[in-house]
Amino acid sequence: MSRRQRYLEVNNNNQMHKLSRVQNNYLFSVVIAAYNVGEYLDDAIDSLVNQTINFERFIEVIIVNDGSVDNTQSVAEKWKKRFPNNVKVIKQDNQGVSVARNAGLKIASGQYVNFLDGDDKFDQSVFLSIRMFFSQHSDVKIAKIPIRMFEAKEGEHGLNKVFTKNEEIVHIDKLPKKIFVHIASTFISRDILLNNNIHFEVGRKYGEDLALAVRIVEVEKTFALINNVYYNYRARNSADSAMDSSRSDPLTYIPNADMMLDLINKYKDDNGKIDKWLQMLIMYDLGWKIKRENLPFLGTEEWYKKYLDRVTSILHFIDDPIIDAQGHLKWIQKEAIKWIKYIGKWPSYTDNIGNAIVKNNDVELCNGNKIYLLSNLVGKIFVAKYRPETDCLDFLIVIEHLWGSGKLTLSASDGKKQFQGKIVAEPARQKMISIPIHGAITYEFHIPLTELENTNNLQFLVQYENLDFQRKLKTEFSGMLVSIGEGIKKNYIWAKSKLLKFDFNNNKFLILNNTLENLQFLENDIKKSILVSKISDSRKKQLITLRKLALKSKSSTSIINIFQDREDKADDNAEVLYQTIAENHPEWQNYFILERESSDWERLQRLNFNLIEYGSTEHERLLIQATNLISSQADLTIMRPWPRDFGYLRDAYHYNFVFLQHGVTKHDLSLWLRKIEKDIRLLVTVSRFEQNGFLDYGYQYDENEVVLTGFPRFDRYTSVSRDSTKNNGVILIAPTWRNGIWKESDSHSTKIEKIKNTHFFNAWQCLLNSDKIKSLVENGNEIVWLPHPHFREVDDAFKIPNYVKEASVDIRYVDILKKASVLVTDFSSVYFDIAYQNKPTIYYQMDDGNVNNKPGYFDFETMGFGKVFDNLKEVENELQLVVNNGFVLEDKYYARVKEFFAFGDQNNSKRVQKNIENLVRYEHLSLAKEEIDFIFSTKNSTSSLAITKSKEWADSISLKKMVKKVLKKDSQMYFFAKSIYKKTRS
Repeated sequence: MSRRQRYLEVNNNNQMHKLSRVQNNYLFSVVIAAYNVGEYLDDAIDSLVNQTINFERFIEVIIVNDGSVDNTQSVAEKWKKRFPNNVKVIKQDNQGVSVARNAGLKIASGQYVNFLDGDDKFDQSVFLSIRMFFSQHSDVKIAKIPIRMFEAKEGEHGLNKVFTKNEEIVHIDKLPKKIFVHIASTFISRDILLNNNIHFEVGRKYGEDLALAVRIVEVEKTFALINNVYYNYRARNSADSAMDSSRSDPLTYIPNADMMLDLINKYKDDNGKIDKWLQMLIMYDLGWKIKRENLPFLGTEEWYKKYLDRVTSILHFIDDPIIDAQGHLKWIQKEAIKWIKYIGKWPSYTDNIGNAIVKNNDVELCNGNKIYLLSNLVGKIFVAKYRPETDCLDFLIVIEHLWGSGKLTLSASDGKKQFQGKIVAEPARQKMISIPIHGAITYEFHIPLTELENTNNLQFLVQYENLDFQRKLKTEFSGMLVSIGEGIKKNYIWAKSKLLKFDFNNNKFLILNNTLENLQFLENDIKKSILVSKISDSRKKQLITLRKLALKSKSSTSIINIFQDREDKADDNAEVLYQTIAENHPEWQNYFILERESSDWERLQRLNFNLIEYGSTEHERLLIQATNLISSQADLTIMRPWPRDFGYLRDAYHYNFVFLQHGVTKHDLSLWLRKIEKDIRLLVTVSRFEQNGFLDYGYQYDENEVVLTGFPRFDRYTSVSRDSTKNNGVILIAPTWRNGIWKESDSHSTKIEKIKNTHFFNAWQCLLNSDKIKSLVENGNEIVWLPHPHFREVDDAFKIPNYVKEASVDIRYVDILKKASVLVTDFSSVYFDIAYQNKPTIYYQMDDGNVNNKPGYFDFETMGFGKVFDNLKEVENELQLVVNNGFVLEDKYYARVKEFFAFGDQNNSKRVQKNIENLVRYEHLSLAKEEIDFIFSTKNSTSSLAITKSKEWADSISLKKMVKKVLKKDSQMYFFAKSIYKKTRS
């Protein structure tokens, strides 16, 4: 029965008279505790007025203004005036959300109560769905709907996974995993609250929802889940909601833990146990608190001790399976929590999480109900490559484990000698409330090829502390760029004198001599997989040709360089470096990759660039042969543009990735750029500070890989003389972007609506239209607006005065930055380009930028090249001061520029070139054309390989199973084959 049919049936039912308005009583009372939500309150009440049930008949709204200092009161009064019978307004001094909700509850008359937050809203049919449900299930007193987030963050709440049916009545003893915390998306019979004297706990700043949820559910033992109608939770761009604030407030920790202990003591049974539903709810909330990587405030030793006491006390009431069932926790966090439960101590990075027991030539690590064996440890190989410049095999292996830091030793063994793995120095990847716990340890190997002359295998062994035995490490291959895949399992590592093929069955590398016969064997093995695959015949031929080109280039003395900035844009470090290397090394094959539709294509053609169209067949043929891939970008679309058939070619790519960077790295980007993800061979930096940032923040690179050269594009700039002043100049306004404002799938109108609702947008809009900007133009200055590319998607959202010049899409950044006299930005890294020219910068940081950016070494207040402001008036005053001073960089910031940049000349490209030259100086092993042809001879045709594959299949399947697969059951041939089979078995 459809919901509409059910509604009509319900409407004709006499019982509905009990759920309609009687005198001044309403079916629903919606209490809104409102504190400084004036700009959102209209949306909230609109969502009530526009419900598909009659608002004036069924819904009462009680707005409690909890001491707001914005226009909340006037908005509330406006709605009261419009609906005097439905809307009540209470004004009180600020006393917190609990007092406000209790005040509203006290005068509520509805049969069911809801506590909508003033910045959120309901779907249009929520109240109809709730009304229909309660009309048919009068014995159920609580109903919960799913939550959908909007604005700064979009998508469904994590706990929406409990909604598995259209409607469901949950009995907590039968379905303890179906929990909820959020009260604003819950409808509660007012009788429950009144008859059991349940109200919001006064004085509690956070956690009032959880406490009320527990009290009402523990009374009723049942509640309903109503799916497919949503409570819309506003994740504010300004990050100032109560939920956002709770993440950084100390009061969300110890007081919340005390509240949990109070609830436990209230609802534990005679055996001192609490029900599993309450365990799930408490563990869910506690898990969110202690899984935070960093404590958002400075926790003293005394604070950690107090919090540990409370957490340990709570965990004594939580069963291990309940901890294991927490989907928002990683496995290592769950184990750390169980360690706290049993030992009563915070985990230590240097100690095991669990008790180590040596047993049967193995080591058991016991933690609660789990046992981890040393022999079951898995190492993930992210890098497995031959480095011709060092004649070494390089491996980078990551082990995720619970063993203490430094307690495990990893080595590679060929059966005769062992090669010790070096632990890569990096910060603890896994923390809980600023406490480093155990996580991933990275081991690095550089094995000289000369040490593997007389061996035929290589495997990895793990040892615990100083025990006299080792266990074989189980190895897997991981990462987007690793040269050996878990898919076709046929890839191999080519080296000058050896070939390494991984034996997946026996968990070790097989080492073969690099001979023509062995190369032919390995290539034919891959060729078989290609030819019997389901890809097109033309693509099969292309893949085999690409492998042939790759092998030829590996054994060639030719240097092939692929340069690229963005796919659709040049004019960055790669373009500048291309010109230098093309001039100084004409014997090298140098190519520049770019989309043909790019506005830079014709310009580079005129400069005689050797252009190759991005994504073309020629691009793929050159990249598979490349010695070096040299780019200002580090995206997979640059490094691996053809993901579809990458498994057949992952071992064929052998380029050195030279990362020139697009902007100076100031944040911690190690999770994106670290070696296990990108395997960068040369990483170009401009400053000792930046270089040390890469070496100290866990990027996994060493001093030979992070080079200090300066950016090639800086060669275009000349420093402005300190004595050069001018009366008029070019004021460049160039903001960066904020992630999460919209989704790519949003319509144009939706994107405009979303960006207009951000403080970020409005701050820049106000600057562009300010009287100060206008007066500066009138006094002879030029204002240039350089929006981030995402801004250009919503150009029509901005109201840009005609005296402000917007930089065109195809204008070259170098021309703008050279022309600019002063820069106004928030966080855009172009301020480094401006500083390199000794020009002033004003930082207008109206917010914290992209909150997902991890802080790095750079501090704007102490290292920035200009003053930092968070309000428009101060920016305007500073701008006027810069103009009055003739656009000269202040002494204080000039000194910072000189201290930051390692170089101030125009020789950056030459220094990068020198490092690349050192990278390609090695002895080559050349293969003649006849030898390459021999390896890729047409010995294995498509048909013969298909027959081979069929034989392999036939050998792997029993005769009985084959008969069942091939012959139709109950046919004459089937019975004939069956009789023959029986005779052969007798």
